[in-house]
Amino acid sequence: MKRKTEKIIALLTALCCMACTTACGREIPNSNNNSEFVVTGGDADKSVIDEDGETIMLVPRTTAAAEYTDTPDLGTTATGKNASLVTRSKEELDRINSNKKPTVTAKPSGGASGVLRTTVVKVTGTGVGGGTGTGTGTYVGTQAVTTTATTPSVPTIQLSYTSAEIWVGTTKDYAIVTGNYIEEWTTSDANIATVDQFGNITGVSEGKCKIRVTDKNTKEYGEIDVNVVKPKGIQEVDGVTYADGILIANKTYALPKTYNPGGLTNDTYNAFQSLVQAAANSGISLWNASGFRSYESQEQIYNNYVYTHGQATADTFSARPGHSEHQTGMAIDVNNPSDSFNGTPEAIWLKEHCVEYGFIIRYPEGKQEITGYKYEPWHIRYVGVEMAKKIRDEGIARGDVNITLEEYFGINSVYQQ
Repeated sequence: MKRKTEKIIALLTALCCMACTTACGREIPNSNNNSEFVVTGGDADKSVIDEDGETIMLVPRTTAAAEYTDTPDLGTTATGKNASLVTRSKEELDRINSNKKPTVTAKPSGGASGVLRTTVVKVTGTGVGGGTGTGTGTYVGTQAVTTTATTPSVPTIQLSYTSAEIWVGTTKDYAIVTGNYIEEWTTSDANIATVDQFGNITGVSEGKCKIRVTDKNTKEYGEIDVNVVKPKGIQEVDGVTYADGILIANKTYALPKTYNPGGLTNDTYNAFQSLVQAAANSGISLWNASGFRSYESQEQIYNNYVYTHGQATADTFSARPGHSEHQTGMAIDVNNPSDSFNGTPEAIWLKEHCVEYGFIIRYPEGKQEITGYKYEPWHIRYVGVEMAKKIRDEGIARGDVNITLEEYFGINSVYQQ
């Protein structure tokens, strides 16, 4: 038995030296390595037959190259991409990887935060007999990530004005934006003031709110502090006359030639659409026969009537340029603007329901001496639902359902020359 053992030791020593010299070109390092890798590949099946006919399998030791893709264990620090060849058992490599302590990255300044990252550590083993094997471990550490705010905390878009006082029922033109932006206009309280897509601001009721314009791409914004008030009495602003905030255009009070809203105001248009729909639901068909007219358009119309009817007659049904309610963008002639409209189902429905949508019959029957114009059942004027109901209720209180704007505000309508 002793002889057999000695023979095995001699054979193992010879084969290991030959394999190491041939395959690795290196001297076998001394190590207390007790790990055994089964060699695979061309030289895997190494065996020897002893004199008793028993087969002895040769299981070589390994040398290992550790490759780290992150900070390696301090005890095996690599000097380059690949660590120097060292003798490590499988258990020892596992221990190294399992004991590896993560490198802690301090939280950076400026709002950045440490984010946990996992890094793979690859270990390549080379068998003495020429075979190779690869194992992986993981390294957990932190990495700084910086976040950037996308919405400015303070206004950054420059506007031509940043505060405005607006009367209830009136519209203030948009604030000019400095720079090129894809603008989006919003209001903080639509019950106080509204704003259209172009930035025109309309007072709805008394109070304060903010109008904001935001760039859709950069999220930069600018703000306007709006104070909506109810004016009292007759006031003139930029040549335009208001009575308690309601724009007045009649024979006494004219609009400047330059006054031009560009069409029906948004509130007027929307209210009329609602009125038309309500009439349709009742089987009544209404439409806009004539809405906004510029100063120049009214001048042409009036001059034509003067030419065909004479000025005295023309003044009873057609306004002089600057004195027409159509120039306000808040007046509409419905369906058929002629005496034939009087008494029709459409005229009757319009008179009974227009107040519900913010309109009044502007030149009611029997009030020519007050308004300066004959009865026009087709001519409606938008003043807002609240004011329309106030005028109606005041008429009921006075026992006069045909009360006019002039009577309600105590003003007249007479050409000065």
